[in-house]
Amino acid sequence: MKVTVRLYAVLRAREGSTHVQVELADPASVADLIAAYFVTRPDQAPLQPHIRVAVAGVIVPRAANLAALPLHEGDEVALLPPASGGSSDWSAHRVTREIGGAPVQRLVAIVPAPLPAALAGDLAALIASSRNGAVVTFTGITRESPGTPAPGEEDAARRHAGERVTALEYEAAAELAQVALEEICDAQLRAAAGAVGGIALVHAIGMVPIGAPSLLLVVTAPHREHAYAVSAAVIDALKRDVPIWKSEHFASGAVWSANPDALRES
Repeated sequence: MKVTVRLYAVLRAREGSTHVQVELADPASVADLIAAYFVTRPDQAPLQPHIRVAVAGVIVPRAANLAALPLHEGDEVALLPPASGGSSDWSAHRVTREIGGAPVQRLVAIVPAPLPAALAGDLAALIASSRNGAVVTFTGITRESPGTPAPGEEDAARRHAGERVTALEYEAAAELAQVALEEICDAQLRAAAGAVGGIALVHAIGMVPIGAPSLLLVVTAPHREHAYAVSAAVIDALKRDVPIWKSEHFASGAVWSANPDALRES
């Protein structure tokens, strides 16, 4: 049977295509597909232990037994390498619900760079409430020092040792990343049980120059300790689990990076 494999970030760059067809014996599992894909691509093999998958648009949990997930003729499976850590009607992204007997708000968006200069204030205003006395804002700024190279990118990173990063280019599996971000924020709101009033998160994709924001997160709460804790938890989960990747651009080339927390222990 034939299965379509969708590729992102470093996998797409090395394959030179966003999709490939893989032929498998019937029956076959997701684990069989991953093995069949990487066995003919030794240059991509370092990524194999760290790959996550999405089947029919749904990200498979990390703990799932991939050998127990069957595939069928015509299925599409996305291979997700380890995550890297304009204007908009922002209110269209806002959802309000009741948790812990109080209304809470969640706003999540993935948009093309650049992020508007006044975005932090706009987001805070959209999730503001008279019951919240604390607003914590986190801004992720692109920096010139390189991060951890993605598996298999170590040689490229060594070639650029000592060079400064000139820009970061972000790529996302947009639909999957949107769902993942919403689930992260919803989980934090449920866990807070009313102790947090709202979460707004906007991530840029595309080319972001050094010193420009790539991410804005605003958390509101009646008390600051809850806002601080939820802000940290959201960022940690985003960098570990959301299919957003970044390529570090240098004067003479580029290197795909990975968040160490997204890599599987060997």
